[in-house]
Amino acid sequence: MEFRILGPLEVLENGHPVPLGGSKQRALLASLLLHANEVVSRDRLIDELWGASPPATALTGLQVYVSQLRKALGRDLILTRPPGYLVRVGDGELDLHRFEWLVATTRSEEPAEAARLLREGLALWRGRPLAELGDSFARAERARLEEQRLAAVEQRIEAELALGSHAELVPELEGLVREQPLRERLRGQLMLALYRCGRQAEALEVYRTGRRMLDEELGLEPDDELQRLEKAILNHDPSLESPVVAGIERPSVSQRRRASSPTEAPVPPDSVAVIDLQRSRVERHVLVGRRPVAVAIGHGSVWVANADDGTVSRIDRSRHELARTIGIGAPAVDLAVASDAVWVANGSDGTVSRIDPGADAVVETIDLRGSNELVWNPTYAVDADDESVWIAAGPHHVLRIDATTNELSAIIDVGHVPVAVALTRDALWVVTTAERALRIEPRTNTATAEVPIGDPVALTAGTHAVWVSDSRGQVWRIDPDTATVGQTTTVGRGLVGLCATDGVVFAANNADGTVVQIDAQDGRVAGVVPVGHAPTDVASLDGTVWVSIQRESAM
Repeated sequence: MEFRILGPLEVLENGHPVPLGGSKQRALLASLLLHANEVVSRDRLIDELWGASPPATALTGLQVYVSQLRKALGRDLILTRPPGYLVRVGDGELDLHRFEWLVATTRSEEPAEAARLLREGLALWRGRPLAELGDSFARAERARLEEQRLAAVEQRIEAELALGSHAELVPELEGLVREQPLRERLRGQLMLALYRCGRQAEALEVYRTGRRMLDEELGLEPDDELQRLEKAILNHDPSLESPVVAGIERPSVSQRRRASSPTEAPVPPDSVAVIDLQRSRVERHVLVGRRPVAVAIGHGSVWVANADDGTVSRIDRSRHELARTIGIGAPAVDLAVASDAVWVANGSDGTVSRIDPGADAVVETIDLRGSNELVWNPTYAVDADDESVWIAAGPHHVLRIDATTNELSAIIDVGHVPVAVALTRDALWVVTTAERALRIEPRTNTATAEVPIGDPVALTAGTHAVWVSDSRGQVWRIDPDTATVGQTTTVGRGLVGLCATDGVVFAANNADGTVVQIDAQDGRVAGVVPVGHAPTDVASLDGTVWVSIQRESAM
């Protein structure tokens, strides 16, 4: 069965449309699909179908519509669950789920593959979602879907700009800016594309038009990013140059470094580099599994999640040797260390594994795909303490697991795809594709603060601050007490993993094969250590930095 809501409502069985009945019946199915695999109460469904003044027969009518939909779709798809109903949707059966998965997947991909995945996701849209059901139906949900589509368009354009497609993008961007004049990211993308086409005056006029509009309609100035872009255009900043000239990709910094050096990059791919901070150079490396993507430290060891072969490597910290390879049987994408366990998020498998460090083995794998309250949910990121395990899961939830029972204890809707999670002394921080950092209160499992940031890539918590890297190459410092941004540091596109210590923040730059050291107090770049190939994550303890390295980035 295939369900489509990214346009007029459709259900296909073996490629053929399923008759869905009249408008009320279709609206009922649409409301259930907007919350697929979640219970929707009868009261909410009645409000969706009849508005503020439902007839006395509304409950009976609702039951009739449910019965008719069961006849059309099968009795096992629409289930009765107090206080209402849920529609059961399998992996990939709903176009919205496929779209959100494709968008989330792009975050670990290079521009060419990211652009392809985003085009594939955007091709699922067939028009205005659920347009035939009228303007009053599910207005907030429809607005949310439209926002997701626009954000994906911006991400696709960002990837194609990185591929040197600025000339081809100008007409599309001009149309998008006319349709969305207050959307500053689109305006900035148009300015950059025009500048790269040699049309500096037009790029600056796009900025001035936007500034006037913001002032007249909202009494606001353009955001900091747009103001910096204007200054860079005025100064002909070399950083604005296209990464591709005449169809030929420019070599990355790491490639240029190796071309001028008689030796190869100091660290081979599929390994972990060990950096001596006193000398600011790579001291040695340890070979691990295929495509290491995350690193954590604990139990006298360095733990490495290897996505392509579904393993976790355990490195002895004192001997700098591989001590054990633990099979997970799923694409390990993130991990976190607690006092009695190592927790592994298993990506598209939708599970979380618990490793016992004493046994060097997986002792529990928690399947998060079968919960009735959740939509199909890959697990993107994890953090843990001795009481709880916090998991960023699709499409827009943070899940909490009781670490003593391994049972799901809370489901927190964060509104958009969560990219990463990080624990501080008294809160959980989450960054989402809505370009927001959320502070979650563990006692109530609710968001108590929201901080606007750039499009997030990685998140880490230090003693006195929370740090976020974004897709534009900036690192943001957030004060966890006031929930405000204290500073931003521009490092360069390609930032992936982050690690904060008391005095230094380390950022792995996947594009140029370096680890950047940022002073935690004043935000200046304090040093850069070449490691070669494509670093993905970084962890530090006792003056030693550990960096996972995969094959050369195409950025």
